[in-house]
Amino acid sequence: MEDFSKYQDVFGQLMFLKTYTQIVLGFPTLEPVSDEAITKNLEAAAKTLTDAFPWLSGHVIREGAAPGKTGLAKIVPYAPGTRLTPVVAKDCRKLCPSFQTIVDAGAPMSMLDGEILSSREGIPIGYDESIEPAPVFFIQANFIEGGVLVTFAGQHNIVDMNGLAQLIRLFAKACRAESFTQLELEQGNRDRRTVIRLLGPDEPKTDITPFRVHGDHPEPDVPSKWVYFHFPGSSLAELKSVASTPGSWVSTDDALSALVCQRITAARIQRLGSGQPGATATFCRAINSRRYVETRVPPEYMGHMVYCIDQKLSLDDAAGAMDLSVLAGKFRDDLKNLQPLPIHSFVTALAETEDKGSLVYGATLDASKYDVMFSSWAGQGLYQQSFGKLGKPQIAKRHRFKPMEGLIYFMPRTDAGDIDVAVCLREEDIERLREDEILTKYGKYIG
Repeated sequence: MEDFSKYQDVFGQLMFLKTYTQIVLGFPTLEPVSDEAITKNLEAAAKTLTDAFPWLSGHVIREGAAPGKTGLAKIVPYAPGTRLTPVVAKDCRKLCPSFQTIVDAGAPMSMLDGEILSSREGIPIGYDESIEPAPVFFIQANFIEGGVLVTFAGQHNIVDMNGLAQLIRLFAKACRAESFTQLELEQGNRDRRTVIRLLGPDEPKTDITPFRVHGDHPEPDVPSKWVYFHFPGSSLAELKSVASTPGSWVSTDDALSALVCQRITAARIQRLGSGQPGATATFCRAINSRRYVETRVPPEYMGHMVYCIDQKLSLDDAAGAMDLSVLAGKFRDDLKNLQPLPIHSFVTALAETEDKGSLVYGATLDASKYDVMFSSWAGQGLYQQSFGKLGKPQIAKRHRFKPMEGLIYFMPRTDAGDIDVAVCLREEDIERLREDEILTKYGKYIG
């Protein structure tokens, strides 16, 4: 049996990553073509992918778990003949609206039910591998009237969203019968044990308190829900102009992050009040650390490399007293000023602790109050990929999974430059956002 031990990295060992990062791509099926024919094409592309990157054909176990010791996520092969393909086909014609209905509605969360479109949960829900093996990745082809919704899912200890998007881009190449480059093969199959250097005992390290778990946060007694807001490319161009100042540059992501975080805080203040004197809000930004570690890692590397940066502000500034351009500039400065040491300190601490559940992104956040965590998939280029006979996707979005209040995702950017933003908030806060004059100047509610 194949030995996958070189893919057991350090960065991806966080316990809360024992789940799946997922996205669904939607394709119209305009010509009369059978479900079986589409499934066979997907299976052929998947075989090309797993032949080139054999670890994708494995499943994930936790090795060495004991009291006070969570063990390590490790890829192992399936028993011979037990899993012939990572592709699963499902007839959802009686379970989902038609493809055109979904597209015409803007592909809202309400029409992208993760319980239907995927066999696995996403963050914050984990799984029990003793019930059934946890595949490194799988593809679920959900056939609906007039189209197919293809779920791509990667086990989150093994791949982050950047890695999953790279996997999808490679899958698209396989659908087009294009060869993988030498760089794609080398980075996709590289030894993960040496990707990031661990710090020695005598080397300086930064404080990782923001990542240390301090007791359990009680579940909120008021439920939250996932919805989408749509921001057209033309509005984002205007927003970026407003968020820019002479002599400084901010990205569209910086500008949109500033807008969304401020308006969410303003909505929450209407519900919670302005808090005690000195009250703050923390905006926790998940970033791709590949370019920030000591030895830069190419984007073709598919392993987990997410790091988080906190921007802590007074409540007034977080709710809009601070000019949008100033906050966008702060988000940009956070990235410009990020050094390798904090990332290496975090990964070293993770390697040294027996309890991989004692560290987590956003450990000190209180999402039931004013804090949020956000992650951008806008630059993944998935709308721009052609998947052979299926063509280019008309939908590239995260499905609706279990709620996690205060979590925000920016979806991949369309050809027109549009970005949909997924937010998970309480109904009361969502209703205020729908009526927020500043937010709705640039975007609209999709649901």
